[in-house]
Amino acid sequence: MIYEKRSGSLVEINGSCHKKFLPVKDAFAENFASGDEIGAAVSIFHKGVKVVDLWAGYKNVLAKEVWDSDTSVPFFSVTKGITSLCFLMLAERKKIKYDNPVSTYWPEFGKNGKESITVKQLLEHTAGLHALKKSLSINDFWNNPTKVYGALIDQKPAWAPGTKQAYGAQIWGAYAAELFKQIAGESAGKFFQREVAKKLKLNLFLGLPNGLESKVATIYPVSNIRRIMLLLPQILRGEGSEGRAGRAVLFGLGNSEVNKAYLNPSMGTRGLNAFNDPLLHKQELLWANGIGDARSLATLFNVLAHGGKKGKLKLVGNSMLKIVTAKRDLLYDEVIHKRMAWSLGFLKEEDGLFSPNFETFGHPGMGGCLAFADTRAKISFGYVCNKMDYRVRPPKTLRLAHSVYKCL
Repeated sequence: MIYEKRSGSLVEINGSCHKKFLPVKDAFAENFASGDEIGAAVSIFHKGVKVVDLWAGYKNVLAKEVWDSDTSVPFFSVTKGITSLCFLMLAERKKIKYDNPVSTYWPEFGKNGKESITVKQLLEHTAGLHALKKSLSINDFWNNPTKVYGALIDQKPAWAPGTKQAYGAQIWGAYAAELFKQIAGESAGKFFQREVAKKLKLNLFLGLPNGLESKVATIYPVSNIRRIMLLLPQILRGEGSEGRAGRAVLFGLGNSEVNKAYLNPSMGTRGLNAFNDPLLHKQELLWANGIGDARSLATLFNVLAHGGKKGKLKLVGNSMLKIVTAKRDLLYDEVIHKRMAWSLGFLKEEDGLFSPNFETFGHPGMGGCLAFADTRAKISFGYVCNKMDYRVRPPKTLRLAHSVYKCL
């Protein structure tokens, strides 16, 4: 179906949509009509049936390459949800206990005041390890891993573990990667491909294999300066999480928890455009470098929305899912500057933000991408885009999520 943009140009919405879920297609089209999208895809399962599978726009504007049914894109912190699933599977297999100290599995971690930090605290952003004192560049993760490892070991908690919550926007993934390797004897990316992606035939990767780069869409981020300018009214009034976080950045003289969490490791002069580099795509950066499509995200979370099993494949059991679906007390986050919670690494937002049901769990990504499972409504949701919004939870994402529940 072809829709007209407000600019007068046309955009073709491809794929399929059950008639009951046409409001989702309308919301998807509205995102393009309003100029909020360049290329995007959304996929939804309801009660185990795929009811929405849509894509539109361009994966590369300059080359005029259209977004195809199997176009992939980096989905930033949605990666943390996949990483958290890998840990959940280790717990299901009795390889870890979340209440054990991290040093049980990774002895060197226990240095410099970190000996009592539990796996749960580390994954739920309450360990006081949301930032590193030692400055790193993103290139250090593949050019100088010894330097990265040393920085992780040397770091002291910013406060007594378990007393505050602060989102480890970047360095959470570095700690998670090393902890997983210490426990499993292999990387989370290799484990995920063998145990999950290949068995479910998913186009999802934690570290892109050779030969798939041509399928990856170009991302179009907002510069930090433009982000600040667009948020300036909210910053001046101190309104909303973005306004409060922006105020902390501007008036914290570079020493706010937001700066510490988001700016180290440094992305260099290119900023988020570095996520268009094929070399970076190959790395396992468990906080931001997951790459894949919306259909695969929805397919994966559909398994979680239905008890963690599909046929003979068992990812997790009911006892583990009961933990992540339970209602959690929302804590004020020192980095995001709003009340929120994590459960074993999965995000738990306030009721009504993405879903009206507290059982919902998943993770959003910077710029707008989102994946979640709602075990009450039996909904799974996957959405990816390459035009990055300047807000953490942008209207285009909320519009899509809310449209799903209007159909139920």
